[in-house]
Amino acid sequence: MANKNLGSATQVHSLTKSNSIIVEVGGSVRRITVEEFLESINEGQTELLHEVAWGIPIKDELQTNPAWGMVGNLSAYAAYKAQVGRYLMDANGRAAKLHPNNSAIFADGTVLDESRGSVVVIGPRLYFLYLLDAETSIPYLWLSQQPISEHYLANAGNNQYIVVGAYKGSISGGKLVSRSDVNFDTSSKSINGYWNAAQSFGANWGLTNVNVWKWIAMMCLCESNGNANIQASIGQGIGGSAGVAWDVTLASAVLRLTGKTKGLGDATGSVAISDASAQADSCHVSVLGVEDFWNGQWEFIQGCFFGNSANNDQDGTEIFLYEGNRMPSSSELASHPSGKFRQLVRQTTSGYVRAMLKGADFDIFAKTLNGGSNYAWSDYYYGNNTGEVLLVGGSSNKGASSGPFSAISHHAWSVTTSIVGARPAYYGQVQFVDGRDL
Repeated sequence: MANKNLGSATQVHSLTKSNSIIVEVGGSVRRITVEEFLESINEGQTELLHEVAWGIPIKDELQTNPAWGMVGNLSAYAAYKAQVGRYLMDANGRAAKLHPNNSAIFADGTVLDESRGSVVVIGPRLYFLYLLDAETSIPYLWLSQQPISEHYLANAGNNQYIVVGAYKGSISGGKLVSRSDVNFDTSSKSINGYWNAAQSFGANWGLTNVNVWKWIAMMCLCESNGNANIQASIGQGIGGSAGVAWDVTLASAVLRLTGKTKGLGDATGSVAISDASAQADSCHVSVLGVEDFWNGQWEFIQGCFFGNSANNDQDGTEIFLYEGNRMPSSSELASHPSGKFRQLVRQTTSGYVRAMLKGADFDIFAKTLNGGSNYAWSDYYYGNNTGEVLLVGGSSNKGASSGPFSAISHHAWSVTTSIVGARPAYYGQVQFVDGRDL
């Protein structure tokens, strides 16, 4: 290459991987292709991630112990979770912060009237990157508020926020809401029935979707300091480790009562249940304000359906992930979603989850089974090749086999049973106001 005046070189606005750029290496000017330059950056990415992100080594396929730990910038996680908390949100997306230490009052001291909306948990958009460490050969799930990859979790405010019901859904005037001091709904609605009830509350409301479920699960991992046995770390849930029969839970106003973690505010923790129907370790649990996500009542998840081997275009191993706050049509359920979607492969047998599918999208569907209640992911998956609807969390009778990663694909899309309920989520614009202005 002849000598050139770099200062007078022609400016360009794009490059291909085969083009070269000029760099300084050890005091000497050198040339490297764009492709090689990007590879060099990726090789040193772990060091950068330790500065801007926190990470969890995902050792589900490497060891039996579910206590994997956390690494990286834990101060960044503390800063992130300090921005997650409970709000009262009205039907149109206007949200007022509740007190961080007591969800029974507004942060500004205004008297709280939950009938004006739904109590939700709001968190900032969360970026994630699933990456194999080149030196240790251990895969890490990296999390950050900084754009460390193209993958992030958000469902509201033009994908700026996570917004999900703080409490299990209840029905008020035909509308699905998240409120305290009521029994969570057991009226045996289908997923379409619950979604319609959410829409009755507001046009931008729906049910918890796959990405919100994934965000809750990731927060569980973080709050347990990277221990995938979430129940052992945070609390067993309503059913306790031994489980409480569903008919007992259904008949109990104590076990089904929402809002028992109001005194925790935005914090993670548990509140013991003292009742003759409960187990010794039965408790209400909260993860950054999301109450009783496991071991109480299965919850419908939207944005996903499974293939049915009885359908001409499906063999029953399909997982379809679709976009939008909507329910799929009957023709979609028989073939595949309309518009943009991803397709995965589901397990059609049942067992404790050893390994998740993971991948670049960090899909938390079971890949392999043969784990245990304190082994790898420590939660149970129930599968077959005909069920279409996704349920997560587990019911009170499941005890230690339930958890935030527990899922079931046994049931038809039209299933209606009291053991399955729904949690509202919001998909529209968000406006933050004071309690006195809501």
